Amino acid sequence: MAPASETPRARPVRFAAVGCGRVFERYHLPCVDARDDVELVGVVDTDAERARALTADRPAVWSGDSVHRLIEATRPDALSVCTPNDAHAEAVLAALDAGVAVLCEKPLAATADEARRMAAHPAAHLLSVNLPFRCHPLAAPLAAAARAGVRHVTAAVVTPGNRVWRAYTPWYGDRARAGGGALLDLGPHLLDLLVTVFGAPEVQECEVDAPGVEERARVELTFPGGLPATLRIDRAARRLDTSVTLTTADGDHVLDLRRGEFRHEDGTVTTAAGRPELAAVTAFFDRLTAVDGSSAPLAGAKEALEVQLLVESAYDRARTAPLA
Repeated sequence: MAPASETPRARPVRFAAVGCGRVFERYHLPCVDARDDVELVGVVDTDAERARALTADRPAVWSGDSVHRLIEATRPDALSVCTPNDAHAEAVLAALDAGVAVLCEKPLAATADEARRMAAHPAAHLLSVNLPFRCHPLAAPLAAAARAGVRHVTAAVVTPGNRVWRAYTPWYGDRARAGGGALLDLGPHLLDLLVTVFGAPEVQECEVDAPGVEERARVELTFPGGLPATLRIDRAARRLDTSVTLTTADGDHVLDLRRGEFRHEDGTVTTAAGRPELAAVTAFFDRLTAVDGSSAPLAGAKEALEVQLLVESAYDRARTAPLA
């Protein structure tokens, strides 16, 4: 994405969104409404009535069901893509063709081939991807602890899934639309953070609880220097956990993203306020509106493609096993 301007903006950033589902409602829209330097100018959804209903109390906001008409009618500076995975590419490429900065939800696309097309676009520098943990304040103490000599890394995303998150349309269970299961849905969050801290790993093995659209997955990785790591994903649990544990000779350092804590092996705790899932959305708007040229560590198309190829490599090695 292009560097932030070093001169003050004369007007708020004109922002539009493609996809008016849960992700947009819970993450992107609250970030916009909390700022006076970003203005929502348009939304589209395949369900045009949903788009109209969402903006019923915002008469100045354009709504419809075509991303091309949205761009023509509103001329946004920036656009979020919050559609099901199989619709990411069309919306992102339309925005890049128009020179509009884009924040795309993860994964980059439903397939690696579509992700490669997006990353190869001449304006791909305008594309950021919502991989928030690299932007979180606790990523820095994690990286510092990693320099102390790590013997093993354990990363986990555990969630009740549909018990607490019900999409307006049940596309998560559709392989053609989602591109995969829990590993592709939730794995990129922690994979991106681990790659940022440790470099690009190799996938050693992968287990999933079902072919096609799994709810549980376990991936064994080896990072540069021979560092072993285990990634566990569970989208059908009865509890919540998003964490990274670094095992060292002195004990465990635990980054607990759900609680906003980094628990050091010596018992001290570093905390960070805020919601970690909003870190990349906030960083995206901060970069667009910054006046000092500062740059947040957002994931771009290249980084998101690297993570997607890791997931594809895991799926290529996947075997079905009962995972609890």
